[in-house]
Amino acid sequence: MRTSFLAAISLLASSSMVLAQTQLCNGYAALCEKPYSEVSYATTHNAYAYTPPGALAANQVNDIPTQLKDGVRAFMLDAYKLPSGATNDIELCHTSCSVLDAGPLSRVLGQVKTFMDANPNEVLTILWENSENLTPAQYQTVYTAAGLADYLYTQPAGSTTWPTLATMISTKKRLVNFIDSGADASVPWLMNEYDFVFETPYAIQKGAEYPCTVDRPKDQRKQLYVLNHFISASINVGGQTGDLPQPGAAAQTNGPDLVSHINNCQRVFSQNPTFVAVDFYQQGSLLQLVAQLNGVTYTGKGATQPKSAGGKVQSSSLIAGALAVAGGMGLLVL
Repeated sequence: MRTSFLAAISLLASSSMVLAQTQLCNGYAALCEKPYSEVSYATTHNAYAYTPPGALAANQVNDIPTQLKDGVRAFMLDAYKLPSGATNDIELCHTSCSVLDAGPLSRVLGQVKTFMDANPNEVLTILWENSENLTPAQYQTVYTAAGLADYLYTQPAGSTTWPTLATMISTKKRLVNFIDSGADASVPWLMNEYDFVFETPYAIQKGAEYPCTVDRPKDQRKQLYVLNHFISASINVGGQTGDLPQPGAAAQTNGPDLVSHINNCQRVFSQNPTFVAVDFYQQGSLLQLVAQLNGVTYTGKGATQPKSAGGKVQSSSLIAGALAVAGGMGLLVL
């Protein structure tokens, strides 16, 4: 009896160890004990800018649920006032809502909530560009209405010790939010990006070198960093000039060029990028390269490819109209 009891206890302990060892964090067991700050995240630049299809300023072709399914874990979003002037939601626009209007934030946060509820071992990040100087209270209103309040993580001010992914998952505080301006203590989870993060330059013209310099905040190294890796090309229609995303170059941009950029910045900064931000992530090898940065073997099925290329070619009148709006406002499409 005693031997059988001890054997049963031993078997139970072994089973518990196996279960603990097979927990997956952001898809990989090896990431569970890594601090948030030591993990690299596949990031979509202007993640919302996939709609309407073929829009002048589109930076993606897959919607956010598809991006999440594919393994994107950080999302750059731009916040604008609602066209109606109401303050109970936020509009997701690119450059201006006249150039690209992807609709309300509440819809996107609903998609994030659905994913997080169904995938309890995933840690996500949103990086906000506060384009029209919205108040933290406006963000809080929309996040609370979406049911995300219990997921919001707050890093203690001044702390450089981040929890492991496993800890964030166990405490359910696994949605990290940074904002580039306007943060204040009234909404502590909406953290000032440049207290924690620096960025490499983002206005990279097609054919130019990919820089490994500290762009924002100017010349100030921080613990985490964004590798901005997306290109644009200037276009002039009717005397108006704008910088347009380059979907036709994405396989090269997000393939060999991305490998080179990562390697160069690793040498310069002596650290892996935290957020690897690209346009048109479904082309190239973003997901595989991020897995390599994290020291794991990529186990995904690859990025979802759009079923058709419809909507990508735009008429010169549409381009001219959009550039006229942007130019009249003193804006560039980035």
